[in-house]
Amino acid sequence: MGWGSRCCCPGRLDLLCVLALLWGCLLPVCRTRVYTNHWAVKIAGGFPEANRIASKYGFINIGQIGALKDYYHFYHSRTIKRSVLSSRGTHSFISMEPKVEWIQQQVVKKRTKRDYDLSRAHSTYFNDPKWPSMWYMHCSDNTHPCQSDMNIEGAWKRGYTGKNIVVTILDDGIERTHPDLMQNYDALASCDVNGNDLDPMPRYDASNENKHGTRCAGEVAAAANNSHCTVGIAFNAKIGGVRMLDGDVTDMVEAKSVSFNPQHVHIYSASWGPDDDGKTVDGPAPLTRQAFENGVRMGRRGLGSVFVWASGNGGRSKDHCSCDGYTNSIYTISISSTAESGKKPWYLEECSSTLATTYSSGESYDKKIITTDLRQRCTDNHTGTSASAPMAAGIIALALEANPFLTWRDVQHVIVRTSRAGHLNANDWKTNAAGFKVSHLYGFGLMDAEAMVMEAEKWTTVPQQHVCVESTDRQIKTIRPNSAVRSIYKASGCSDNPNHHVNYLEHVVVRITITHPRRGDLAIYLTSPSGTRSQLLANRYSNGLCPPVCRGHPDTQLFFREEKASCSLHTTLRTT
Repeated sequence: MGWGSRCCCPGRLDLLCVLALLWGCLLPVCRTRVYTNHWAVKIAGGFPEANRIASKYGFINIGQIGALKDYYHFYHSRTIKRSVLSSRGTHSFISMEPKVEWIQQQVVKKRTKRDYDLSRAHSTYFNDPKWPSMWYMHCSDNTHPCQSDMNIEGAWKRGYTGKNIVVTILDDGIERTHPDLMQNYDALASCDVNGNDLDPMPRYDASNENKHGTRCAGEVAAAANNSHCTVGIAFNAKIGGVRMLDGDVTDMVEAKSVSFNPQHVHIYSASWGPDDDGKTVDGPAPLTRQAFENGVRMGRRGLGSVFVWASGNGGRSKDHCSCDGYTNSIYTISISSTAESGKKPWYLEECSSTLATTYSSGESYDKKIITTDLRQRCTDNHTGTSASAPMAAGIIALALEANPFLTWRDVQHVIVRTSRAGHLNANDWKTNAAGFKVSHLYGFGLMDAEAMVMEAEKWTTVPQQHVCVESTDRQIKTIRPNSAVRSIYKASGCSDNPNHHVNYLEHVVVRITITHPRRGDLAIYLTSPSGTRSQLLANRYSNGLCPPVCRGHPDTQLFFREEKASCSLHTTLRTT
């Protein structure tokens, strides 16, 4: 195994810590690639130079890719629209142009929406007909089985309703003409990446396939007191939609979406990802990775875009959300679900990247989420972690209204400090060395909107990150069947360099390279010196064969918040 680590942490003692691991044996399951007639090209020299090069080789320059400077979307009309072979025509000589720094023919990526298919007695707050039935808003009134309250009404009573905050739903479009959405609809937060225009209206069909985005949007910002349907958590926030799932999803499509208008949009909510089938390992490709990094560095005028992601619905397939490079990114806030009863939903995935939890559906007897639906209707049937992520986005909007100067890192800190284990049912709750209760199922617990706005009001922005890079000698060890291999790495936190010295961890990235025939047989654990043990990868029995040398996507590990950077980390790899 080869090892290397990167610590990105603030230079003071009272901050949270996140541990992210980049571990091996995580290449996607082998499947036929489908190449499109679209290219992403990085060209120095600006738009005129990009147009010149495009014309020279028979391409059409569609324009800049989202907010990525010098990256352009090229289209070639004489190339096959979908092919299992990459293009080899004369236009491929474009890569030899001196001004072309990078080029990538776009490949179709399979992305799955994270709902699932299913063939207080009263409040005087609002006149919206579904308001009394929104059980997850009324857990404190003793008439509903839910025992822990997200305290959304408490945040409202303090005057926070999402005003001046902009949330965009990255999905299959939103019905901007819906009576519950049109009042808060924001055209500047909306576009159609699939159709290459500015209108995010979904494509209608007999099965209402493209209802997903509209349902998510209503959870966040459905208008209140309009005598229609439901009430959004941030009912005075502005809501937009990026239509990007109703067509071929490529790296370029994803990058355009997550980088759309980052100086206007505050929060991006995504309830989709790679297949939750227990064998897929996939994540952001180069353009999207760059878009995430640009978003947190430059979005919201340097405060950083906030990306909220559904953790996944692969529980029944024994999937593990650490194999999802979107939910386990250090740049995203991964949200899990709990049912009305507080029990673990059947679809829930376990992993160390989950930050927090909100309510959603559970067993057949548990109520589901009420929200807007296609054709100006309502639904009481929204499900899965798809429903939990926009709920979290709405709560974060309340916190940003309370303190618009929260950075993307501040938001993560505030969530951790205010979430509660409460009645959430899990056998793996543990308290880390910094005193935070944490679980692989629920992260740091159920989000608390009132506690978040109160914490946001008094929050002091965290200092600039210190980045410490350390490496070790390569270790060669054999992993035998039904056995474990343990390794210890002693980190100094760059204590000899004041510009990089890390006192307490915020983000740690560890790279492991493993040679093994079946990645599904591997389980990986990390244990801190205080004894906090985190599972980075679980056995996935549906997993296919692994290539001879396996590498993978970043795995965000959140269990070791505020534990010291100068320490020894114990890693265990176990096979079955």
